[in-house]
Amino acid sequence: MKLVHNKMTALQNILVGATMIVTTSNVFAHVSLVSATPAINASVVSQPKNIMLNFGGEVMLMNVKLLDAQRRDIPLNYQVSHDLKKSFEVAVPKLKKGKYTVAWSTMGSDGHNMSGEYTFNIK
Repeated sequence: MKLVHNKMTALQNILVGATMIVTTSNVFAHVSLVSATPAINASVVSQPKNIMLNFGGEVMLMNVKLLDAQRRDIPLNYQVSHDLKKSFEVAVPKLKKGKYTVAWSTMGSDGHNMSGEYTFNIK
């Protein structure tokens, strides 16, 4: 009986260890946005000339969109590059006062896709 209990305990330990390895590798596989200009949730008084996105690791910026308060797309002149970088700068057209959303999607070197968005206001 003790042998069966030891085998079950060993099996449980293996399963817990495997789960921790998979969970940890998934967490480290995703690179997140660490900062931006204009800053996340910032209120700025002047029109930004560029949007700067800074990630925690090297990624390909697959798409970036600028949306107005009604979530209408404001065209950006961004061309996808297959270069892996941590920072990306995108020129911004003339904007009016109001709330804007920056939506982005990336692909890491391991093929994982990430996406997110943040807002800023022009006073």
